[in-house]
Amino acid sequence: MPNRINSLSSLLRLLISRYDLSRKHLFIMLFLPIILAIASSYLITGYLVGKKAREVGEFNLERLESLLSQSKDIGQYALTLNEGDCGHLNEYMRFKPYYRGVLLFNDKRFYCSSTNGVIDFPLNSLLPEPSLKTFAYHIVPETPARLGVPAIIVIFNNSLGAGGAIVVIEGQYLIDSFIQPEVFPRPVRHVVLGLGGATLPTVPHFSDGKVVAVHADNSELVMLLEISQAFFWHFFWIYFGLLLPVLLIFAWLLGLHILRKNSRSSLADDIKSGIENQEFFLVYQPVVSSEDGKAKGVEALVRWQHPQMGLVRPDLFIPIAEESQLIVPLTNYIFERALADFSQLQLTSDFRIGFNVAPEHFIQSDIEAKFRYLRDAFAEIGVQPLIEITERQLLTADMCERITALRELGILVAIDDFGTGQTTLSLLQTFTLDYLKIDKCFIDTIGRDAVTSHVLDTIIELCHKMNYVAVAEGVETQEQADYLISRDVHFLQGYLYAKPMKLNELELWLKEHN
Repeated sequence: MPNRINSLSSLLRLLISRYDLSRKHLFIMLFLPIILAIASSYLITGYLVGKKAREVGEFNLERLESLLSQSKDIGQYALTLNEGDCGHLNEYMRFKPYYRGVLLFNDKRFYCSSTNGVIDFPLNSLLPEPSLKTFAYHIVPETPARLGVPAIIVIFNNSLGAGGAIVVIEGQYLIDSFIQPEVFPRPVRHVVLGLGGATLPTVPHFSDGKVVAVHADNSELVMLLEISQAFFWHFFWIYFGLLLPVLLIFAWLLGLHILRKNSRSSLADDIKSGIENQEFFLVYQPVVSSEDGKAKGVEALVRWQHPQMGLVRPDLFIPIAEESQLIVPLTNYIFERALADFSQLQLTSDFRIGFNVAPEHFIQSDIEAKFRYLRDAFAEIGVQPLIEITERQLLTADMCERITALRELGILVAIDDFGTGQTTLSLLQTFTLDYLKIDKCFIDTIGRDAVTSHVLDTIIELCHKMNYVAVAEGVETQEQADYLISRDVHFLQGYLYAKPMKLNELELWLKEHN
């Protein structure tokens, strides 16, 4: 997993350094989520606070309708009183909130008040056009008792005579309670009640906030509620804080996926042009004999000197070459490059060059002709080619037949990274090989009390029993070398002996060690 993460991060750094458009991608990946978070938060908050305001309006209308229903009960009770019972009416109304008082009238004149007792003033001083309905209510800008203060008046006409009662509801006190002062932040900044063209308060004072209208189901009442800006922005920042990280993560993942996909396609084009322009070169790591420490061969490893990106690691471009069906042309280039390199050296006839070969090669129709040519060409310079097949690669029956045919041509075959993939004993028994290259992960267990330390001995024993030549990869310490030599491992490869080197360095190394 760490290697996979390092490879991914290296690829991303490589892509970012390679493409000028990546800056635009990074800009979009950073600022587009912010814009989306702002827009989404604004829309979500607008919807939710609007819904909340409507809920407040519906709740307040229910409260108001409840007050009107109670007013009807108060009015009906007041109509049962005689003219001399005004004092009793005061006691009755004393502990009823939201009500300013009750007025009794007869013959178009008020004669009793719950607050002032016996009175005498005309009905039209409060209600210019008295309703003839048994039950009605209106919004008035003021009452004679409190000038300039609006109120809701509920009228009850006596069905048995000319008299009636008016219940006065305190308008501003009621409106203030609708705003829910006990809630912070308040969802509603201003509330206006409308009825029959009149409003409470008489002159609405809306600012720039969003206004929501809520209509009563069973009456002409309408309530206008202005959403509090503090309430709106309070929840806006909550949703923004929740959405932004999610959108940033999503945008980065999507952006990196698109960038990686597009860039891999562009890198595939670069690989193709790199083959044509000979940007790829080879380094060689010696494989030494455990008997005398002399190099008996090398493994050819490809490197890419990109004109813009510089030196590109194989674990970055090899998978792209495989995905884009360029691995066969690249491997053919490696063969030709190795031929050109080793034609400059004087080597013994038993010197071997190992090449990593992908499964795609074994489905080519001209594979036998190609390797017959390579066999003869390398033989002229005293070199025998060896193809290395990674154990993690899936080999079909047809591929195994092709590989067997290559062995009959004199091409040596090795299983690379043995012990890490899917090679089975049955395959080894039916599919003849020449070499088994033991993966570095098993070599690293030497001298350690690891669970897999016994696996190494099993692999070495398997090689001896099946007459395979064993090659240990990744040998880095003398302790590892001594252990492997003591168990008759035939060849050793690793930094203890030599790092991968260019041809001129290899030539000097061979002169010194061979």
